[in-house]
Amino acid sequence: MKDDCIMNARQPGQAGSIPFPTESEGDQYFERVTRIAARALNFPISVICLDSPGQPEIIGVSGCERDVVDHVNTYYGRTLQCEGPFVVKDALCDAELAQGPLATSTLAIRFFAGVALRLPCGKPIGMLSVMHSQPRRFTHQQRQMLVDLGQMIEHEVGLRKLDSSDRFEVLQAIDRLQAQHALYVDTFHRTPVAIAHIGRDWAWRHMNEACVKFFACSRAPLTKTNILDLLDASDRSNLEQAVQALKRGRGAEVLTIDVTFRLRNKQSKPARVQVAFKQTTSTRDGGWLFVIHDTQAEQREKTARDAREAALHRGAHEASEVLRRAHEQLTNAERQLGATRVDLRAIADNLPVLVAYVDGERRFRFANSTYREWMGLDPEEIVGRLTHEVLDTDYFAAIEPYVQRALNGERVEYEVGATLNGLQRVLRGVLVPRRVHDQVADGYYLLVHDVTERTALLDRLRHQAFHDALTGLPNRRSFIERLEQACAAGADGVAAILFIDLDGFKAVNDTYGHQCGDEVLVEAARRISRCVRDGDLVARHAGDEFTVLLTGPAIDRAALERICRAILLALSQPVALGAKVVRLSASIGMLLRGHAASSSGEALLRAADAAMYRAKVAGKARIVVHELHDLPAGVPG
Repeated sequence: MKDDCIMNARQPGQAGSIPFPTESEGDQYFERVTRIAARALNFPISVICLDSPGQPEIIGVSGCERDVVDHVNTYYGRTLQCEGPFVVKDALCDAELAQGPLATSTLAIRFFAGVALRLPCGKPIGMLSVMHSQPRRFTHQQRQMLVDLGQMIEHEVGLRKLDSSDRFEVLQAIDRLQAQHALYVDTFHRTPVAIAHIGRDWAWRHMNEACVKFFACSRAPLTKTNILDLLDASDRSNLEQAVQALKRGRGAEVLTIDVTFRLRNKQSKPARVQVAFKQTTSTRDGGWLFVIHDTQAEQREKTARDAREAALHRGAHEASEVLRRAHEQLTNAERQLGATRVDLRAIADNLPVLVAYVDGERRFRFANSTYREWMGLDPEEIVGRLTHEVLDTDYFAAIEPYVQRALNGERVEYEVGATLNGLQRVLRGVLVPRRVHDQVADGYYLLVHDVTERTALLDRLRHQAFHDALTGLPNRRSFIERLEQACAAGADGVAAILFIDLDGFKAVNDTYGHQCGDEVLVEAARRISRCVRDGDLVARHAGDEFTVLLTGPAIDRAALERICRAILLALSQPVALGAKVVRLSASIGMLLRGHAASSSGEALLRAADAAMYRAKVAGKARIVVHELHDLPAGVPG
């Protein structure tokens, strides 16, 4: 195997690449992987390259053309030199990359993240990458997902070398192994026991949330420390000696040692640490697995914990005995799959989402405990029943079109309102067809999230983004958007644009204070709104400035001027603020429909503003109608 690896692997730019089916031979696997990578990591572009003489060969691409291969050489070389992901948050901060072909091409790539694809011996053979035209953050979870996808591609490349007689069985094993790996990652992060992967340099590689909680420290500063620095001299020496003995293969495969950690709050915390080698075929993932038990907490629940551990050990032993008799090629994959199958129900039952599997006859075959909480139905009573017998009638009817698409083999997402157990909810669901090796879908997996609070929050934020907080009127952004739509509608869209400014408003703030000034602005907004017709738009532009969009063709200039005079009259009426009485007037600039034919919304608004300014100069408390020769510099007529 080693000699085979050396023969087929090579450094970038060397001859002798691994034979690989082209897209014309019907292989769509890598195209699907790029689409999955783009969607899962939320990036518009994803590319898979393999080594080829002269330059990398694109075998999978999503979001751009295949000629991107002409531009990725610099990134490709750097990525293959890195053990982990190579991430460029902004190419403009790197002198070489900023002038490179990828940044200066029509794609204008500024963010790049790539991971090298390697053979089991560690030789690089290609690259998986995602890209974006804007600088982006790249989280720890995204890095890990990129590595996981890269390993999937590595496995697939290895499968290409298998004989066809072995390929089907190994594909089945890989499918189960991938599902097992996803369960393992989820279990690693959700388990209440502190687990960490420590590198050979004693630095943190990965840790779960329970580990962060144990050390009472946020993740970022903890990963910058060395685990040995958290121990006293005696504990540090004992741990180093024990690990060295484990490394030399002396004694048990897993060592247990009692130590006392020094936390950042200067308190001491005793713990029992179990250490084992992290089995891996790659030097980049080498090191040890640390399981850190809080001995004080364990003492308080020793009886219950012992019972659980005994059950887990029995289950692990039974699973290992079954897997030991499995096919020789599938031994490792089956062992990992069986080791976590017991935990699948516990994980699903504790997810805050509805999880189910429905077969091709529309019968529930699996349902998690969230059905009991959300719908008042016991999962055991649901299994075996048809979906229309379980779901609310309106909810069933709303999702039926999506279910039909899922049974036709399409992954579907939906968001609908529904009543569950008497509560109104907004539900976001994902339907994933169950397909075995590209066969016809024989059912689907269902995951449903409750997004009621998120939807309400988005509605509030959307309203705040397009409305003035003081007066409740649409703001300048909303007005411009509506004006652009009206202009696009042609002659029937814009009748006139009014730009209104209160005369003498600054004196109100200076004399009575800004609170009184706010009350005057609210009253002015109310009066202007009463003077216009249904369908017209009143907005607060800024400060004491308001804009009005009068729409529709069925209004002549005299009617427009009557509306303007009504506004002037309404704003000239005194405003009573308790014992105070404020008197104001207003100046109005009006732009008629005939001048809106070929101008942008911003240009039209500036023209109306200029007309208002001329009203101010002419003595205030009046209306000035925009004329073509009155256009300010830079405003098209």
